[in-house]
Amino acid sequence: MLSSRRSSLSIFCIKNCIQLCVSQTKLHATKHGTRNPGRDSIDNISNLNEYKNNITNNSSLCKEDFEAIKTWVFNLTEKDQNKLNSQGVIDLSSLGLRLQSLYKDIFDEPYNPITYNVLSTTKERSRDSAFYFLKSAFNVNVTDIPLINSDDIKLNVSKFQIVNDNKELKQFRSSIHIQDVIARVSKILGLDHNLALSTIKAMYNSCRYERSVDLNSHPAWCAVFSQEDLEVLEYDEDLKYYYLNGYGDSYNERLGCPIVKDLINNFSNKSRTQHGPKGVFYFGHSSNVFSAIVRLGFARDTTPLLSSNFNDMRDRKWKSSYLSPFASNVMAALYECHGEKKVTFFVNEVPMMVEKYGCTLCPWTLIENMFDPIVSSPSCTFNENNSSASRLCAASNILFLICLLNFVYYS
Repeated sequence: MLSSRRSSLSIFCIKNCIQLCVSQTKLHATKHGTRNPGRDSIDNISNLNEYKNNITNNSSLCKEDFEAIKTWVFNLTEKDQNKLNSQGVIDLSSLGLRLQSLYKDIFDEPYNPITYNVLSTTKERSRDSAFYFLKSAFNVNVTDIPLINSDDIKLNVSKFQIVNDNKELKQFRSSIHIQDVIARVSKILGLDHNLALSTIKAMYNSCRYERSVDLNSHPAWCAVFSQEDLEVLEYDEDLKYYYLNGYGDSYNERLGCPIVKDLINNFSNKSRTQHGPKGVFYFGHSSNVFSAIVRLGFARDTTPLLSSNFNDMRDRKWKSSYLSPFASNVMAALYECHGEKKVTFFVNEVPMMVEKYGCTLCPWTLIENMFDPIVSSPSCTFNENNSSASRLCAASNILFLICLLNFVYYS
């Protein structure tokens, strides 16, 4: 339906056209800012202290990297789990400033909960993300962030999600690609035996988390990986989310329906009556970001991601590190251009092309007609009394833990 491919020309044109248009309303979804690892990751990364002492002189690391690992210290404990950190505050604050600067006609009134709808999940990192975004965008401290209730299906994706056995991921972890990563990392550390994949993943996560906190840093454990290793481990992550939240399971399209329906209804009301909020901001999790992307049709590859086609999928659109990094966002903006309503979708602030019509700034009537069959479908409404909902609720106890990342929805 929609393509994530953009050109410099399309971005240039959309920026120039926006200058000629008046923003009517916006719907914005943003993942929370950079946070600390979860409890399990903190435990696993902490266990690397054992391995840093086992590195031998047979290691092929350069002297600087060898010493960096030997002196590596990890100070996070269970009390720090999942908390928004200093970089996360910067992420959300800078996002608020950028949008305020770009859409002055949207942020031209003092914050109030009627003109600007805000909704967050109950997680502390989500609430903190909303706080710093609003503080930056409106220069106000909003201490009573509105929170979702248990019946709100726009952000309660985990309540209705199904976890299936990810056979492709399991098979990939038994593949020659993963085995080569294990062998290479074990060898570079000078070990006479192969490490477990869980240990390799702890090193990978330490590298990623430390780099996310300080973008100019050179985390110690990053040194054990080659570019090929990183590409293999990235594909491992992509296979995980492709089947958990992405196109690997067609049911995931349905999970994004409530939030897309809310977007369409908000824009339809605004275009017809001029009434309604100027901005709608949702703060949730990575599952919300992915489900919205999938329902809108972004980042859809013509070939599915499989355990067997890593080499063929190097140029894939589905890359979770690009689609849902910290502070990732899905945004839609409704404009009025010379009396005509138009709309643009953004993923991480980059305008997306609507493949069906070949436009980035598209007539609202075309977009409304394109999505009307979707949002009008009975499957777009979740009813806990039907068999599907019962099946989903049975799985909800397992799936709550996948809500790791925050999400903001901006209208």
